[in-house]
Amino acid sequence: MARREAVLSEKLRIKNNLLNHVFEISSLLTSSPDLGEVLDKITSSAMTGLNFDRAIVMLLNHDQTRLECKCIKGFTPEGERRAWERPLILDSHDCYETKVIRSGNPRFIPDTEKAPDATAIDLVINEQQERKSVLYVPLKIKDKILGILGVDRYRTRMEITQDDVESLTIFANQASIIIEDTRLYQALCDEKALSENIIKCSTNGVIVTDLMGRVLNVNPRAEEIMGIPKERATTLRIQDIFRFTRSDRNRIYGALKKNEDIQFFDFPYQGADSRNLILNLSGFAVLDENHQTLGAVTIITDLTEKKRMDDYLVRVEKFAALGRIAAGIAHEIRNPLASIYTTVQNLERNPGKAEARKAELKNIRREIDRVERLIREILNLVRPVPLQIEEFDLHELLSTTLSLLKKEMARKHIAWKTVFSTENPTVRADPNRLRQVFLNLAINAMESMNDGGTITVRTGAAKRRSRNRGWIFVDVIDTGIGIPAKHLGQIFDPFFTTKNAGTGLGLTVTHKIIEDHHGRIEVDSQAEGGTTFRVLLPVGRPLPAQREKRP
Repeated sequence: MARREAVLSEKLRIKNNLLNHVFEISSLLTSSPDLGEVLDKITSSAMTGLNFDRAIVMLLNHDQTRLECKCIKGFTPEGERRAWERPLILDSHDCYETKVIRSGNPRFIPDTEKAPDATAIDLVINEQQERKSVLYVPLKIKDKILGILGVDRYRTRMEITQDDVESLTIFANQASIIIEDTRLYQALCDEKALSENIIKCSTNGVIVTDLMGRVLNVNPRAEEIMGIPKERATTLRIQDIFRFTRSDRNRIYGALKKNEDIQFFDFPYQGADSRNLILNLSGFAVLDENHQTLGAVTIITDLTEKKRMDDYLVRVEKFAALGRIAAGIAHEIRNPLASIYTTVQNLERNPGKAEARKAELKNIRREIDRVERLIREILNLVRPVPLQIEEFDLHELLSTTLSLLKKEMARKHIAWKTVFSTENPTVRADPNRLRQVFLNLAINAMESMNDGGTITVRTGAAKRRSRNRGWIFVDVIDTGIGIPAKHLGQIFDPFFTTKNAGTGLGLTVTHKIIEDHHGRIEVDSQAEGGTTFRVLLPVGRPLPAQREKRP
């Protein structure tokens, strides 16, 4: 009876000791985020708490192909060196350690010299590490195996019992949780540090806010742009920093509610240091795992210097263009004025010839009309005219525009056809200005075909990369004489023309109208092979800073 009580008392002592050490390593969850420190503490607790005098922790690498030593205690310096330098390859090394990984079960070898299933690798490790009786248990969480914990009693030669196997298994289960949590915490810290470094080093300003607009964090570039230190910025709301209007705030709230990106282009901002800046603000929502909005991130791009340089280049180009226009005007106006002058001289010399006077007066009117038309086109080119924006059916506009030229096309034996996309595009633009564009292109196409031909107008969706909008194209295709390659780079220049009549401003005005709509115009032509003008128009967002035409 006394012996039985002694055995029970010893088992109770061992279990209490085990629980104490499990509790001890569990405290690592809140105290030590470093994996090396955690493994050192686990290894030491396995030795002191469960009476082992050597222990090793080996973990699987990232791609689960190697078993690598991460902590080892109680071995000779040479034994530790070998363990650190020689990982076990799961596919090629067949030994006790890899068998534990494959099976997920503990493996106890009472006597390594008599083990019937020892492999050649086991025998080598037995000799190098002087293993006699050894126990390996898996470090795992449910079905996920992290590695192994190996122990023995090399010095004391005490017997390893089934109770030891069970105790070490319990200990290893708790150790596995701690190891995995530490790894996850370290990965989270590494990811957080990487994100912070990326934001910190960004050439753009970054502001993080909560749902009410309160600033939670800013990066150094944002501090520099705003002229506000981080300590003060985090006491403010973003709507106060940028002085958003009520309309701006409603727009921002609506975008965040729908989880849509929002942008403010060419946003004027006066910093705390009284600098006047031009910024682009781009914001997007931050969501939780349930797709609920937690806050927002705003990216600030300072365009001030770029705008100054752009304005400078525009001014330089304007002066150059004015020079070219002045030369063109002088040339173009001089011709009709010379004709008028000659006619007036003839009238002065022959005042009595009524019939001749009538014809010459008609010539004067014609030349005056030509000057008037030239001046009108120049004014349309250089004078900003607000767009009258409205929503309309593009196909209908194209059809009505072409119908205006029906009689002239029939007279010149020119056929026309439309190849419209199946989707009926509704665009927001100035219909009168676009009608002028397509009328100019159609007239140019007619004038390129002296002996008849075909004009084709084609529409469709254009494949162009853009974040928030799509594009549509309108092709005006003719079967005329084409444009020589040497002229393709000049056709949109003011006063450039290869025709005997005309001012050379039609395509220049056309180009400007398309630019005013934030679109593009492209040309593809082969001499004697016809010409295609492609007009690209954005869809998906209203045009900014324009006056809308009221219905």
